[in-house]
Amino acid sequence: MSEEITKTVSLVSPRLTAKKAEALSYVYKTYGEILKEAVYIMQYKGITSWMKGIKELYRYFREKYPDLPSHYVVEAIRDAATRLKSFQKLKEKGLAYTEKPEIKQWSVSCDDELWKLSFLGVEISTHIGRIRIPLLFHKQFYILYNSGWTLRSSCRWKIKDRKLRLYVFFRKTITPNTNYTKVIGIDVNENNVTLFTLPDHKAITIVTNHSKIVLGYAYRRKAIQEKHAHSLRLLHVALRKLREKNVKKALREKIASLIAKIAKKENAILVLENLPKKFQDKVLKKSGLKSFDAHRLKQSAIRGIQNHIVEKALEYGIKVEFVNPKNTSKTCPKCGSSLNSVAYNAQRKGWQPRIIKCSRCGFSHDRDVIAAWNIAKKLDVSSMPWGSKGAHDPYVGWQVTTMNRKVEAQHPLLTVG
Repeated sequence: MSEEITKTVSLVSPRLTAKKAEALSYVYKTYGEILKEAVYIMQYKGITSWMKGIKELYRYFREKYPDLPSHYVVEAIRDAATRLKSFQKLKEKGLAYTEKPEIKQWSVSCDDELWKLSFLGVEISTHIGRIRIPLLFHKQFYILYNSGWTLRSSCRWKIKDRKLRLYVFFRKTITPNTNYTKVIGIDVNENNVTLFTLPDHKAITIVTNHSKIVLGYAYRRKAIQEKHAHSLRLLHVALRKLREKNVKKALREKIASLIAKIAKKENAILVLENLPKKFQDKVLKKSGLKSFDAHRLKQSAIRGIQNHIVEKALEYGIKVEFVNPKNTSKTCPKCGSSLNSVAYNAQRKGWQPRIIKCSRCGFSHDRDVIAAWNIAKKLDVSSMPWGSKGAHDPYVGWQVTTMNRKVEAQHPLLTVG
């Protein structure tokens, strides 16, 4: 079955002239006013359909803002309906903290009538007509543009400090490979991602030491807050320079890219745990962790890494399956008996092996390797010509590699000719 994937690319303009910046700022501000008022009115009247919202509010906003291109009114009402639906879903789940949605940030949505992209820049409709804005195209844009991705007809933009930031969307239809010959189970943890390949019985642990990154930024953030407690402006400037979000995102993307390349080379299907949302809260309640340790676990981004793996795998045409995570690290993959800890090392200061041993057959190995093995075994491969041989399974090969912020870990499989 084919699936469509979407990628967002951000393009920034040079500093604009005062006239162009003023025109875009007016559209941006007016769009925000329409969006906020539309959300208020639609919630009051119980409208969640954007079609009903347009029918109810279009004439009102066109008379209120006659100089604004009409398509902006339609897009703002559509945006308001989307936000309302999202807010109602959060409210039903008890995750909304306000009685009505609060709009603090927004970007202007454009359909194909409001913008036109070329390699000279972008033309955007405003109340004074179309204005042409040069853009700084980068490598990622050209890679997608020249590799079979289709540019969507819609875009979004915002303006800040007299610079336009344009968000364009690429899409591509992918058909995942179903003729795989191997299975790779993936166990995502706070400080590592472990892969186990069947039928090769080979494991690799990619060490991320995510806890060190999280705690390092937490201590630096605390020091900055104490230093600039007297000046909110200096505090915001110093915190922006940390680039914590970018560093964590780059790490997740490197991990996902590496795993996708391994699966592609091995012609394998990827198997992940089907983890519930906010499962860290249950772990925190059970373990009783507090302060920096609780922050460390909340920031572990286990589901975030999984999402990146799924997205990158789909981009490479690799099939992904999810299985029940129950007892993956508590059951012996050879005989099915319970496992006991032999050497348990806390992960606060980075990754360390955690050895567990079977109470029945005596098999012992790292906890994460065993979990990845069990995850791979949970996939139904009864139709394939290989499977577990119980206690007579071959020796498990295990390799450990480290991925840091500057150098991407290289799996030996990627360098074999």
